Amino acid sequence: MATYFKTPFTIGESYHYVEVKVPKLETASSNNIICCVDVSGSMSGAPIRNVCEVLRDIYKRIQIEYPLFTYNTTANTTQTIKSVENQDLNANGGTSFSSIFTAIQNHLVANQKSTTFIFMTDGQDTDSKEALKRSIQMLKLTMSGLPKIMTIVFHVIGFGDVNNDFLNQVRQFGTKEGLFRYSTVSAELQNNFNDMFEYAMSAREFTIVLNGQSYTANSNEETVGFLIGNINIDQTTTNEIILKSSDGESKLPLELVENLRPIQVIRALNLLSPDDAESVHQIRMYLNTIIPTGSQSLMEKLELEQIKKEIDERMMEYTKLFTQIKMGQVPEQVKLKLSALRHDATFANAQRRKKLDLRINKNVDYFRKTDISGILEGYRKSIDQQGWNDIKEQKSDWICTYSHDDIYEMMRKSPDNIMCLGILIERNEEAITSPTKGLKLVNVSNTIISYDSFIAAMTFAKNSAQQQQTDANNYGQFNGINDTCCVVGQAHEKINAVIPLYINYEHMKRIRILEGIWLGYMYTLDSYGYDKEQEIGLLKLLYDIIMLRTSTSRNQQIIKELEKVCHFIITESIGFKSAYGEKTYENFLQNIHGRQNNTYDLSIPLMIGYLKNDLKNVLIPVYYEYVRQCLRKKSPTDKNVIIDRLLYGDESRRERTVASNTNSIVINVHEQDPDYVEESFIKYFHDEMCTPLELISETKTGEDRKLINPDAENDYIQNFLQSIDNSLHLCVPLVIKNMLKYAQIDENYIENNLDYEELRRELLMILFFDRIIPSNVTKSNIMNFIDDNLQGNRDNSVIFNFTPETIRIVTYKMLTAKTLEGFGGLLRKYCPKRCGPVFTDLIKNLMIVPPSNEKTVMNKEKLVALLTNKVGYSRLYTNEMSKFCWQPLADVDINTLSNIIGRKEFNAIEKDNIGQDVLHCYRTSNKANQHGYGNYRPNMNYKFKFTGYDDRH
Repeated sequence: MATYFKTPFTIGESYHYVEVKVPKLETASSNNIICCVDVSGSMSGAPIRNVCEVLRDIYKRIQIEYPLFTYNTTANTTQTIKSVENQDLNANGGTSFSSIFTAIQNHLVANQKSTTFIFMTDGQDTDSKEALKRSIQMLKLTMSGLPKIMTIVFHVIGFGDVNNDFLNQVRQFGTKEGLFRYSTVSAELQNNFNDMFEYAMSAREFTIVLNGQSYTANSNEETVGFLIGNINIDQTTTNEIILKSSDGESKLPLELVENLRPIQVIRALNLLSPDDAESVHQIRMYLNTIIPTGSQSLMEKLELEQIKKEIDERMMEYTKLFTQIKMGQVPEQVKLKLSALRHDATFANAQRRKKLDLRINKNVDYFRKTDISGILEGYRKSIDQQGWNDIKEQKSDWICTYSHDDIYEMMRKSPDNIMCLGILIERNEEAITSPTKGLKLVNVSNTIISYDSFIAAMTFAKNSAQQQQTDANNYGQFNGINDTCCVVGQAHEKINAVIPLYINYEHMKRIRILEGIWLGYMYTLDSYGYDKEQEIGLLKLLYDIIMLRTSTSRNQQIIKELEKVCHFIITESIGFKSAYGEKTYENFLQNIHGRQNNTYDLSIPLMIGYLKNDLKNVLIPVYYEYVRQCLRKKSPTDKNVIIDRLLYGDESRRERTVASNTNSIVINVHEQDPDYVEESFIKYFHDEMCTPLELISETKTGEDRKLINPDAENDYIQNFLQSIDNSLHLCVPLVIKNMLKYAQIDENYIENNLDYEELRRELLMILFFDRIIPSNVTKSNIMNFIDDNLQGNRDNSVIFNFTPETIRIVTYKMLTAKTLEGFGGLLRKYCPKRCGPVFTDLIKNLMIVPPSNEKTVMNKEKLVALLTNKVGYSRLYTNEMSKFCWQPLADVDINTLSNIIGRKEFNAIEKDNIGQDVLHCYRTSNKANQHGYGNYRPNMNYKFKFTGYDDRH
């Protein structure tokens, strides 16, 4: 099927546009592609690295070893693009074009098949003119003798100081002309190579015969367009064309397009290359008259918007070059850029498709296979009469300032239009890469505007601004368009972005489906610019809008509709959940480890908490994170003094301990309530500052050791917080104060609800570690952890009187512990090194399979805790033993251990532990060796990598 129309534009001459539907090529072209890369000395450094990087990427994607010819003073034809998979090419020497042309000639003689060469150079030939001339003549002579069915094409990439006439000559070496790309920046080489490969792999050549004349074009899509000048098509006599391609030849009916759509006109205009500044002006003038209409499909609107942008940017480049030419001095670079620019439209579609793949839709199938327009139309048809009546009742509240359509009329007329609030924002380049940081809210209007009306008005505003642009060099930069590309609101205020309003559930369904489009445009002024991070940035924007709003009832009504949209996104959007993380908010609330990697503005967790009706629970964690960020930016000069004071208290009131036998009474385990005993060790497991009951006598051996202050010094902590920022009371930031005020919560909520003991531990973790707090350090053990680092291991300062009876008592409590937390507390107290007589007796008893199923389950859970060093979400050991996984000694039968745990689970644990550190297993007698080390006193530096439970080192 082929269609045609006479173009409504006449630029230099009149044109007809013929469009033919062709089968889409699903796989890469079978043509052989050979990449010829200049590796002379001038390519060293960044240029050759960029070339190798893109070749690696191409090979990784397509897994085809296309030949790679390299050349400097000589040519090397033995490599493929896979050759650069692990190392870059070496760039040195001069540039001999005759060597590469001779190599290409020899290749064509030996391999007589259609071939596409991608020829890249960055310099001038260092050979003699005679040698270059002779090699070109021999190459052309060889190609003239090849079979006529062979197609030879030379696509050319120029970089830096090259000759325009010579590269154009190379481009025309083949049986048909190739394309040309040029850049002056080495980073652009990646895009140029990638564009060339994409085109060479997928583009096909088509020829139509019309009125006896042949016209050729290339396409890798389902349509191919031909822009034909100075031709008359008589509808009464010309009703078919001949289409020729590599698939054969066929006749197709030719029909006149009666009702032109804007997308058809823009496709024709995209094929036009201007010859001078006047034709550039004519193209841009006509381009500004093409406005999207409401009858088009959603995807057609997006394609139209993108092609318009590409044409306009290309015309601006033409304007710069023609201005330089007009000045009379035409440097070689201007000629090169002008030559390359004439081929830009050829690459535009591939680049557009790539952008669609990478930005608007990471899952390509969604936009290509999902009928979005059909879904939206289905939504509209599914609304019953009662639903329309409910929407009609909202008419008076939501009316578009531009079209004057109310919410009911808008939803009736179009299935893909949404009602929005106009805002003024300041975009910068960071909006593209870091959406949560790249937007600044300037003003919030009261203007209600439909999305279609806004896009039409913005298109007109951008076109008008571009016509008045005098300095072409500033065009396209965010800084320039923030002020100039705006529309006017109902109070004559500036608007350059919109954010949708919830209004009703049926309207929200539209907003959700169109989310990628309106978010992409908001952040990048491009409907193809969506990234899921923008959904997170929307929360920061909502916070800023809330801070700028007044307290009128209309403002409050609008805010509530915006809140509903954001609530829907944080609870329903897969994009938001994958970008922010399913557990990020919960982890932020839980501990410092879940906050320390936070890169988002603190208003974002505050807004999530507010929208989830959980604001009070997130306030203290946000406060802690703000304090952490302040101390990371500016660490106190007397940090060690502050740590010492927080840990041990005022020096004049400190207590110290000396070597002594304990005077405390050892409990009788047989007379005490077992649950009461276990409860004390559960508390000890969760907070090592708690003192558990003493099951057996113990002796403290440390002399003159400072004792950890059991109570936080509130006044000192308050003074320290105030010193961080004197302008804030107790360092409570404005972002929290503002949120408290909006949510109508006491503005002193933080100050009134601080737990100073918890805050003390938070501050110690922040101050003691310069950057990341290790996961094994928690609020429960931070004070002992720091104390051990400052005064030595506390475990070494306590000696237990182990006798057969005391070993039996402790082991009995471990075996009968009803909870893993109680079991863990007992291990930390009496087996801090995960060894010794108690630990040996414990393992011996755990390995005995008891008759009771309940006890068997507990035995299994206790053994699993030892093998994984985990009790729920906590670590079993948090001291130095947490660095090592437990390797059972030689007297432990691994098969029995596996049977108790279960073979499948045991194998999974073994696999997870592979590669972790383990300590050396000594002889089973448990006697110390000549150096004093043994299984009861291991050498902590004698370690190995775990390779399996049967492999004891």
